[in-house]
Amino acid sequence: SISCSNDSDIRIWDYYLRKCSNILKGHNDCVLSLPQLNDGRLCSGSADLTIKIWNWQLNICDTTLSGHDKWVKCVLQLSNGCIASGSDDKTIKIWRNNKVEKVLKGHEHSVRSLCQISEDLFASASFDKTIKIWDMDNMECVQTLKGHNGNVISILYHSNGYLISCSNDHYIKIWKKKMKVKITQ
Repeated sequence: SISCSNDSDIRIWDYYLRKCSNILKGHNDCVLSLPQLNDGRLCSGSADLTIKIWNWQLNICDTTLSGHDKWVKCVLQLSNGCIASGSDDKTIKIWRNNKVEKVLKGHEHSVRSLCQISEDLFASASFDKTIKIWDMDNMECVQTLKGHNGNVISILYHSNGYLISCSNDHYIKIWKKKMKVKITQ
């Protein structure tokens, strides 16, 4: 198991011994997001405005990505291999080869959560009470979901086709994609 916290450290836990076996140090503030990348490395987003990519088995930080103006609240590796990061600066940055490839704007408040929906779509949740669906080909917002009366805290895509969101309005909402049916004669 691996955990992150407000102490700026990332801890590697030995499940069987029930103790911390290693500590990754490098951030200067809270670590807020910690997904594992497809190649096994870790990716951490922090209140120190950076994203770090870790070879956690060797206890080293391979790369530090800088570009956000405020806290990095969420990080996600997209199906195309790029890394997406959401921040209190209201933007989503798309990173390719350790450089910002695109800055996505559209939310009016902090971007709090990201999730992949399909090979060509991902979603973002914000404290502006909305969820936005982004097309990965042109990196544009194709839909905005409204329905929460509070900050959208987290989103999750379930393989059954539902997007699930939770908010500080005390509701969990389940969103179903409308299928476009093509009729042929």
